[in-house]
Amino acid sequence: MAQFDYIIVGAGSSGCVLANRLSADPRHQVLLIEDGGRNDHPFILMAGGFVKIMGNPAYFRAFPVAQQPGRRKEMHAYGRGLGGSSAINGTWYLPGMPADFDGWAANGLTGWGWEEMSRCITRFENYRAPGAHPGRGRNGEQQITPSDYKGPVFDALVGAFEQGGMPWVSDITAPGITGAGRSQYTVDRAGQRQSTFEAFVEPIRHRGNLTVIHPVAVSRLILDGARVTGVMCERDGVEETHHAGEVIVSAGVYGSPQLLQLSGIGPGAELQRLGIPVAHELAAVGQNFADHQKMGVSFDLHNNPGNNREFLGWRLYRNAIRYFLTRTGPLARVGMPVTGLISTEGHDHWPEFQVAAAPFAMRTINEMAERPGSPLTDRPGLTFSGYHLRPRSRGTVTLTSPNHRDAPEVDPRMWSDPYDQHKAMELFHLFRKLAAMPALAPYIGAERMPGANVQDEGALVAEVRKMTECGLHGTGTCTMGTDAAVSVVDARCRVHGLAGLRVVDCSIMPTPVSGNTNGPAIAVAERAAELILEDARR
Repeated sequence: MAQFDYIIVGAGSSGCVLANRLSADPRHQVLLIEDGGRNDHPFILMAGGFVKIMGNPAYFRAFPVAQQPGRRKEMHAYGRGLGGSSAINGTWYLPGMPADFDGWAANGLTGWGWEEMSRCITRFENYRAPGAHPGRGRNGEQQITPSDYKGPVFDALVGAFEQGGMPWVSDITAPGITGAGRSQYTVDRAGQRQSTFEAFVEPIRHRGNLTVIHPVAVSRLILDGARVTGVMCERDGVEETHHAGEVIVSAGVYGSPQLLQLSGIGPGAELQRLGIPVAHELAAVGQNFADHQKMGVSFDLHNNPGNNREFLGWRLYRNAIRYFLTRTGPLARVGMPVTGLISTEGHDHWPEFQVAAAPFAMRTINEMAERPGSPLTDRPGLTFSGYHLRPRSRGTVTLTSPNHRDAPEVDPRMWSDPYDQHKAMELFHLFRKLAAMPALAPYIGAERMPGANVQDEGALVAEVRKMTECGLHGTGTCTMGTDAAVSVVDARCRVHGLAGLRVVDCSIMPTPVSGNTNGPAIAVAERAAELILEDARR
């Protein structure tokens, strides 16, 4: 048993930032606990190599998904180990838009508007590429670099995006814009993935007041009446306890509500169903789950060999050698080199679609069903991919057992709000529109799925339902709000009705943000650290 000022549960995108900021004062004893391992596999540091370990339980935690109408059975996977999902994600970086955060403030969450959040973003960013907008941070811990991909198909894609209403911008992260620009990645200037653990914790591991333990699973929170005083853990099958003035749960959009519910904090009826004593009734725990809708459409690629061949056969070995010698080449980056932001509702300051494209293609769902194996196709292809950023459907994260090793079930309730079906169809038609632009005429071939012959809107809805999936950008399951009846934490990240307990990660975001969630998760932790330290000074 040990005593700390702060215990942080989870060394992911938010937890690592908290560990850095809270331990900066040597008077604070900080404990960072992570269930997973070190995450130092070469295929993690190599941004383009993460597909080789995709789904490996050493690096991913799998969550069962309730069967969604018209879709195949699914399983969601988030990162585990030091750095969390930042160690295994696609490294795509966007920080969110001013309207995202100003909307939070307008709903009573004082101190979470763009004025505060832009300051936090500037603090952690380290971006030094030409053309950066004036608010970019240059000296923070998190290095961010733009795509360096070049070629005639890239130029054609840029032209197609511009013809489709997304003019070229020098910095796609500029606040309140629409347009297209080079994708940006959480890859350092030496060509290696930079997880939040590598960026925020590894450089300050020497601090005598910071303790990092892993792999250690937190099984439940320890409560003394209406105060949380510590955590119960399992290490190598042996229980151990740690106590603190404050416990900060940063276990992610699925793990954070799970830990609260395992500790008796949540919807009473659900807890009683599993035989968990209700320590603190809080109906919103595990509710309000939201996720971006994601979809991709691939086309045959003509007059260009594309990128698929770079990841097959002898070229893959050549590119691996190139990467290890120079940290350059196709394996130094992952994802699509051009990012577009667009609104179809006239909100040029707040795009609701994030799109991207690359001369690369995976096998279709139908092809994978017919012949399992490598997801790569050996035929040159071009793919458009993207997200609907502001879905209205809301789902749940629910315990499946009182055992902390059993993952909770996720029910996204996809398309439970008809608006989301409408926007998914808009996104699909946007891809077809971009593919038909004159700039791409020399390169674009047949649509692979569902196929250009499918034009009937009813048939397209059924196909798009199969193609649409969660973006793994989940938010809201411990949502921040002013009303304890419909939220979990207040504007200072404190769990309603309990002392000594906060939640800080994507689960507290009351609404989805405009872009991939790693950057906003870091920003949320930056802002939360300010609030926690303010409260400590008081």
